[in-house]
Amino acid sequence: MNHWVDLEHRLWRELNENKIQDKKILVGFSGGVDSMSLLWSLKRVRKHNIEACFVHHGTGPNKQYRDQALVFCREFCRHHDILFHERNHEGAELQSEAELREFRYHSFASVQTEAGAEVLALGHHREDLLETRLLRLIRGTGPQGLVAMRIFQAGIFRPFLQVSKADLSSYLEHFKLSEIADPSNLDLEPFRNWLRKEWLLALEKRQPGAVNALARSLEILAEAQSAARDYSEIIDGRSILRGPFLAESRAEQKRVLASFLLKNKVKDFSQAQLEEILKRLDNSQKVFTFEVAGLVWEINAQQIRVQESV
Repeated sequence: MNHWVDLEHRLWRELNENKIQDKKILVGFSGGVDSMSLLWSLKRVRKHNIEACFVHHGTGPNKQYRDQALVFCREFCRHHDILFHERNHEGAELQSEAELREFRYHSFASVQTEAGAEVLALGHHREDLLETRLLRLIRGTGPQGLVAMRIFQAGIFRPFLQVSKADLSSYLEHFKLSEIADPSNLDLEPFRNWLRKEWLLALEKRQPGAVNALARSLEILAEAQSAARDYSEIIDGRSILRGPFLAESRAEQKRVLASFLLKNKVKDFSQAQLEEILKRLDNSQKVFTFEVAGLVWEINAQQIRVQESV
């Protein structure tokens, strides 16, 4: 990434492609590099309808950091006029990563309901995605496990999955913004931290460029797995079920359309035509028609149907 504007342009594009540019967004905000970059870039790109939520995991060896991070995040939002929410765990210490994650996502869902936020935004970046895929492989996943996180799925927006943590750090440096680091990230437990701090660093030292190559290979395999999906729950002969289709991300909608055209023996279509079809389908009317790729597309409330143009 050559300049900070590249990151903001990527964010703007993902907001628009996933049709969430006008929806209220709640940002999971911990004060770290990733969530700080996400909140700041959304604030600059969107300027409104952005709120933040800090989840305090309660007592435990990391409580002092959690207290400091809560104050840091609260003050940052106050200074930059961002509505701030907090949730605090009360009671016995949360022991496992699974318990921490469950409380965190339950808290986000609660705040979303309270704030009327349709989208939860999280700052997962390229290294997070690589680590998740490696962990799944180590635990014995099949090829479907490589798909892992997506940029927008089930109401969760992760626009930085193709952005490195180093680029996020450079972005903050450009604006002279600081973050607060979680000291537990230096611990070699849980296993993810060991993978990040020991194994991947050793691999890169032994074979420079290997980590990026590994990430690219897993991405290619994940794309192949996505492409292998038959979409039988969406495609029905010469029609596409409109509701399930609209529930997919924009990238997935393109794959549905490509699969649909191939199933209907249309092979000479272009990416530009797929984009044009998506553009035409982005229409609030319940019933309408248009012609693209040699087909007449007939749209009603339930279906997207096609017939050959005359």
